[in-house]
Amino acid sequence: MDEIDPETFSSKSTELRDREGRLKVEIDACDLGRHEQADLAVKAFELSQSLTEKWVAADIDAKRRILEILWLNCTLVDVSLVPEWRKPFDLLIEGLPIGKSRAERI
Repeated sequence: MDEIDPETFSSKSTELRDREGRLKVEIDACDLGRHEQADLAVKAFELSQSLTEKWVAADIDAKRRILEILWLNCTLVDVSLVPEWRKPFDLLIEGLPIGKSRAERI
């Protein structure tokens, strides 16, 4: 008679509701990741703008934390400690390329 019995309807309804719930969780997780990345980028930029002042005013524990944020790892080369910079901060060390500098506009 082309009718769906109540048991089939109930099981399919539950299956679709569960699937909808899983998809909503996945969407929320993707959206949250994008917001977290944006927040991290803003924090990295803010830190890079005030790093000198923070370093000068910091105690030993705060300086250690700053180094942990900036450095991924360190290696000992001869008698020098050579840091491996984390990706957001490697540009601080390399500096701005002369071609992209706005010094000529000052």
